[in-house]
Amino acid sequence: MCVALVDVNYRRFAHHRAIDAVMLVVRDANAFIQSHQPWTLAKSRDPDQLRVLECTLHVGLETARVAALALSPVVPALSRRILDRLGCDWTESTREHMTGGLTGARRLGADCGALMNRVTQHHTAV
Repeated sequence: MCVALVDVNYRRFAHHRAIDAVMLVVRDANAFIQSHQPWTLAKSRDPDQLRVLECTLHVGLETARVAALALSPVVPALSRRILDRLGCDWTESTREHMTGGLTGARRLGADCGALMNRVTQHHTAV
């Protein structure tokens, strides 16, 4: 993700462009994960396949972390919930943390519930 592009768009109050830049990376990461099928790799005992699994999960989780940081100006509560689930401390939630990876092993947060409530449409008779 081009942090500078996201940053310049926020500074220009072009929030939609910042969001588009973040979501492009999220879509690419999703395609990467779909193509590597970690749910299938997890069933393997082959060390090479397990390394691919580890890499695939790392890409997905790191993309979620950086995207949550990048989107925090527009969806702060959701971003915080994502970061909490990823085991990120509030001290690791600055712009500088978008460009550098985190050090050390992490425990995922305890909350495993839905991140957002399901949106349903209610039609009323006219």
